[in-house]
Amino acid sequence: MKKQYTGPWRMAHRGVCQIAPENTLEAFRAAYHTGIEGLEIDIRMTQDGVILIHHDETLERMTCGGQTPCSKAVKDCTWEELERLQIPYANHLLGGNDPGDSRTAKLMRLSDLFEWMNGLTRRVILEIEYKAQGMMPELCRLLQTFDKRSDCVIFASDPAMITEIQQYVKLHTLPDGVKLGANIGRLTQEWKDRIPLMKLFEVGLDIDALEREDIAWLRARGMMVFSNLGDTPEGWNMICTRSLTGFKTDDTAAFTAWWDDWKS
Repeated sequence: MKKQYTGPWRMAHRGVCQIAPENTLEAFRAAYHTGIEGLEIDIRMTQDGVILIHHDETLERMTCGGQTPCSKAVKDCTWEELERLQIPYANHLLGGNDPGDSRTAKLMRLSDLFEWMNGLTRRVILEIEYKAQGMMPELCRLLQTFDKRSDCVIFASDPAMITEIQQYVKLHTLPDGVKLGANIGRLTQEWKDRIPLMKLFEVGLDIDALEREDIAWLRARGMMVFSNLGDTPEGWNMICTRSLTGFKTDDTAAFTAWWDDWKS
């Protein structure tokens, strides 16, 4: 009989990218239907101020091989330009797929994701990685309209982006329930000096930096501790034995199968 899952939050990294191209609605739907606890997405802003779900600075990687290749930067494009682009499935799925696959997906606005998530029937945590400067006013405006914003965490990995987010919230009120994170990689002395002055719900550490004393230090200051990608049995064992709140994963199915065996 299948075990009830009671492990750390599984944050599907850009969706289930074995099923559909990353950061597309199809990848997010696949993640939801596997029963995961959360999604991790990336956001950038177009030239006309639309927040787009997209990881890279340019469109080149995600549109190559399709009928509408584009090498421009997101910030130099309007949404009208971007909504016409096609994201090919062929050679864009994690782990590889049929190079003759003719299916395509579309780029997605953050507002489109919010609309889809408002219709979901169970809770899904949403980690929103802040990838470009100047988005906080528009991001907060969109979050204010999102019914499930209390399950949203705005976070960044780039120290300059982390600083921008923290400076913004010192001067403005976040929408009710929205939380903040910082993906710091390693808990250095510099971060130990900075973190007590920051508004944070969660902190992300690299898989090879999950020192027990560092996890205890963060928890003593009221923070949830998450791990970055560590998609190996050794990484999963560390995540589980150190009782992290959650972790980003590129392979939710493989982890869950490992977890079932580990719990038996």
